[in-house]
Amino acid sequence: MFDMFENYNQEDETSSVSLAVKPVIVVSVGGSVIAQDKLNATLMAKFANSINELRKEGFEFILVAGGGKIARDYIATAKTLGIQNNFVLDEIAITVTRLNALLLIQAFEDAYPDVLIDVKRIHGILESKKIPVFGGLIPGFTTDTVAASIAEYTGGIFINLSNQDGIYNVDPKYSKTAHLIPKMDHEKLMRVLAKKDSRNPGENMILDAFTCMILNRSKITTFVLNMEDLVNFENAVKGHEFKGTIVESISALETEI
Repeated sequence: MFDMFENYNQEDETSSVSLAVKPVIVVSVGGSVIAQDKLNATLMAKFANSINELRKEGFEFILVAGGGKIARDYIATAKTLGIQNNFVLDEIAITVTRLNALLLIQAFEDAYPDVLIDVKRIHGILESKKIPVFGGLIPGFTTDTVAASIAEYTGGIFINLSNQDGIYNVDPKYSKTAHLIPKMDHEKLMRVLAKKDSRNPGENMILDAFTCMILNRSKITTFVLNMEDLVNFENAVKGHEFKGTIVESISALETEI
């Protein structure tokens, strides 16, 4: 059994500090960035290079690694072995995300060397100019939910990197008429995505209901981008034109208009 319940709310042993003037950016790194049919060292290295270049411009990052296909394969195998307990299946997936996180750390010179399980350590690690990296934390919570919670805690921006260009009106894998939604508010995010969540272990979706709820309740600025186009990712971070979806509060959208 994991010790995440004890560690998640553990008192911070380091002093709290103010984050940089630019808001910290919490990136939910889809498991497919790390591995699709096989481990993808090339994409991980390119992603690390993008993060490193952006950090030189003053941006601060926190990374959360997903489980991807590897986690789903482990869950499927566990089910064939007779495991039907969703809590246990989630624990298996969390272990995979933490292994993915540890591998992702190796792509960075300035990443904190251990996979973190205590959110309250973030400020001290950022102060030391290191990149905090997480995997999953609690059964029932996706790594997207972990990343959204961290963005809420730090007052940061949430970026989801996956194998999809953004949020569509319907699933583009099943509909030829699907179209990308470039901008939306949090209420529309809830309407489009939250109703599709079954909470099954390892379920593959763009954003789950719990994540949408956290993003909505704190009106966290959110980007949904394709992991394959890292120039596009850099453009979004810098405030340039990009392909994807941005989710902002209604007031922010009205200001842009």
